[in-house]
Amino acid sequence: MSKVVLASMPQPMLGSRERQIRELLSGNKGSVSYAWLRVLWHRSVRNGHWTRLSLPKRGLYRCALWIAKARGSISNMKFVVQILRIALELLKSFQSRIESAGKKRAMILFETYRQPGGVFSWAARMREWLHDPKYISYLGVLEVNA
Repeated sequence: MSKVVLASMPQPMLGSRERQIRELLSGNKGSVSYAWLRVLWHRSVRNGHWTRLSLPKRGLYRCALWIAKARGSISNMKFVVQILRIALELLKSFQSRIESAGKKRAMILFETYRQPGGVFSWAARMREWLHDPKYISYLGVLEVNA
């Protein structure tokens, strides 16, 4: 493909989930185009996110590709919602998985440590650590690697 064709193809969005969904659906009036699905599929195969999907989700996405290729886009809202859920999983980056795992672990530790006689009673700085982004990232790395 030439560079002009590649530049004109829609690129999958990055950022918050709400913004991604809003941008995707705003330009297409509630439909998902074949070009966008194809670009996202190629990207996810390249970066390895495709292999993290379960077999039924991969099959549904391939079905969406086939239907979108035949019709040009998918406009059935129930089907679009299912495809968007899969697309958001494919767009998830490694850093976002670390952050979400770290936040989840920090919340568990916070609930455990705040009990009467818990860690906060004798280590007051621990409360600050559980709100520190660097410590949350550290907890996330420990969770992802465990």
